Amino acid sequence: MRHLAVGLFLLALTAGAYRTAWSAAWVYEDRATLTSATTTTGWQRVITYATWRLTPTPRAAHLLNLMCHLVIGLLLAILARRLGLTALGMWVVVLLWLLHPLMVETVAYAKARSEQLVLIGVLLALIAASGRWWRPLGLIGISGGSLFALGSEPSGVVVFLLVPLMVWHRQHAQKAPSWASWWMPAGVAAALIVAGVVWYGGLWAVVNVDTEAGITSVSAVTWWQWGLAQSGAVWHWCRTVFWPAGVTPDLDVDHLSPLTQWLGITMMMAWAGLAVRYSRTRPLVTLALLWMLCMIGPRLIVQTPRSYLNAAQFAGAFMGLALLAGYGTEQWRQQWTRPF
Repeated sequence: MRHLAVGLFLLALTAGAYRTAWSAAWVYEDRATLTSATTTTGWQRVITYATWRLTPTPRAAHLLNLMCHLVIGLLLAILARRLGLTALGMWVVVLLWLLHPLMVETVAYAKARSEQLVLIGVLLALIAASGRWWRPLGLIGISGGSLFALGSEPSGVVVFLLVPLMVWHRQHAQKAPSWASWWMPAGVAAALIVAGVVWYGGLWAVVNVDTEAGITSVSAVTWWQWGLAQSGAVWHWCRTVFWPAGVTPDLDVDHLSPLTQWLGITMMMAWAGLAVRYSRTRPLVTLALLWMLCMIGPRLIVQTPRSYLNAAQFAGAFMGLALLAGYGTEQWRQQWTRPF
């Protein structure tokens, strides 16, 4: 009953916080996305485009985005409990997801729904992978969640990185058959990624996506320059997690300073180092840190003419930070309730 009361309270707070989004009009690329959804055929973004055809008005589109936001919060709560967090840690994770200012773009910007749908698919696959994933229901859950993520947005490919990570993290809690070690889903995921790259036209086509000539030829941007700019955006969004005054709907990534870019690279290297250090003593910390790197890593490589890391695209990495906050809150409570 207590969990129900807290959940209803958070639901009311979220509905109140986003009450103005329902009356918002189309912004930025919303109209172009609606046009693409009604005219494009094919399998790419098939799930996202199907939802757009069901929501042709701004009010309906923003309402569906809000519903997706709430569904993600519910799935995060389930996953947090599966990972061993107590009720306190779980509610911290959900609270941050539902009400942190950095998440406003995922609801208020209708086009960001594709990122929401990817996260729903990823979370479904991870919930299935956190249990006895080698059983039929687990495999169905992983496959269904993965297909849902890939059918929503190409960035759904991150599911192939996160599912093996989840299996590795949970191997200590599940007595799996000898053939069902973490390396098995990792091998399958690697094979699928390689097959997808070959099918798409090779690594060059993937790295230079969205233009026939390639972004390097179009704008004279090298991979290194692109990676530096994206790293600066990573630092900016991580900073806004702790100081939300920096949240903006149109971040000018090109004007971030070189110091910001190198701070972003240093921070991500620190995440990797801490993940290795705590892999045995605090596996949940390792999971959260590698979660963030898996969500961000592909975006440091794939170059597009108009897709610097924005707040909605950072939402997946934000989940890792929320898990760290939930875990840290539990550790803090244990420290202060320990008898002297």
